[in-house]
Amino acid sequence: MTFEKCYRVGGFVRDTLLGLNPTDIDYVVIGESPDSMLSRGFSQVGGDFPVFLHPVTGEEYALARSEFSTGAGYHDFLYEWEGVTLEQDLTRRDYTINAMALTDDGELVDPLNGKKDLEDGVLKHANDDAFMEDPLRILRGARFAAKYDFSVAPATMALMTLMTSKGMMKALKGERIWKETEKAMLTSNPRRYFEVLDECGALKVVFPELDMMKGIPQRADYHAEGDVWIHTRMVLDEAVLLTEGYPDDRALRIRMAALLHDLGKIKTPDELLWNPDGSVRGQHHLHEHPSRFEGLLNNLAKRLTMPSYVRTFAHKCTVVHQDVHKISKSGPNGLENLYQSLDLDRVLRTDKSFVSDVAVMCMADNFGRRISNPDGTASRPEVYPQADVLVNAMAAISVINPGEVFQASIASQHARAKRMNHGVDTAKSIENAKLAVKRARRQAAKAFLKDMPETDFGPGR
Repeated sequence: MTFEKCYRVGGFVRDTLLGLNPTDIDYVVIGESPDSMLSRGFSQVGGDFPVFLHPVTGEEYALARSEFSTGAGYHDFLYEWEGVTLEQDLTRRDYTINAMALTDDGELVDPLNGKKDLEDGVLKHANDDAFMEDPLRILRGARFAAKYDFSVAPATMALMTLMTSKGMMKALKGERIWKETEKAMLTSNPRRYFEVLDECGALKVVFPELDMMKGIPQRADYHAEGDVWIHTRMVLDEAVLLTEGYPDDRALRIRMAALLHDLGKIKTPDELLWNPDGSVRGQHHLHEHPSRFEGLLNNLAKRLTMPSYVRTFAHKCTVVHQDVHKISKSGPNGLENLYQSLDLDRVLRTDKSFVSDVAVMCMADNFGRRISNPDGTASRPEVYPQADVLVNAMAAISVINPGEVFQASIASQHARAKRMNHGVDTAKSIENAKLAVKRARRQAAKAFLKDMPETDFGPGR
């Protein structure tokens, strides 16, 4: 199926010029109409939107169009296609690096010098008026900056800042924010996404919980790097390195947990943050307790329509990360409590990577900080044996079959009652059976600790 004028556009052209191998191809067609597209067997995406799906390949073919904002939302647009040229279509796009097209014979159509901006590693908006009509373009720009490690042109940053100051970010729906955030979190430099949003003032609108981390002090001996926001970005950096090559769903949950694991520090009482003389105390006792962080996490997750598996993983990591750091002092009871806190009887049935992913998040937390040394310098922690201890200890405890132990306890209690010729207190019998499961797990933990080789846990936290 051929058209007189059809061009490959947008992200396909951008990534091709960057030497990547894009698989998704978007096309722009000139000189056609909705009726002519439908007559060729194409199906329209929806409503008056002039985008059509190929009847065989499913690829998107759009009529060259102009857009006109009719409201504050990113869906509030009217489209005009009659007489619109390729250049007009390209110049209404978001960034110059996305405003290029390729002909069938490979000729580049580049009215806004997007190729040069690609080579220079800079994001420039394509058109003042068009850019100002759609606040989603701020998030997309932050994501492109993270994906390609690009700078944002001063004029573009000024426009993004102006849009934010006008309250335009408030028009974006949570699911759209999450979609861009998810893509950004799976890039090689997601911290850049949040830093661009911060620079234009959008962070405090879209992620106020992260913005509130700024200026929250921490103990210099454990956290010489600075405040909670600095630490959080460093932890995210470490999580990215540790999850390179992971499946997207696992990388996403680990990185989001790294970003959110210290939310509770926002709620630390002032008397724990500062000494009476105004010097930094920086203690965050109980920041991992649900009473501190759970409301913040749940509100953020609901607002952004975050997938439940991501929210749940972040919650679990936040609850246990301090216990994992101190796992060398746990003892059998502590290890059994960790097993319970992670709900591993249920989780391990369907998620075999859960414990190792928790260990990776905790490792990122450890490496994403700087320790104060006696000579006044600061250094990155070198080791984190706690990760292996957690994985191996939880595996040792998981060998215990709670159902078998529970039923054996019930049977033993019934047999004893029969021998003693008295009835069975059902509630007490069940309680005793639960205790028997706990004891069995603690025995498994005790055996694990007995056989565990001597481990250097490095500096304490």
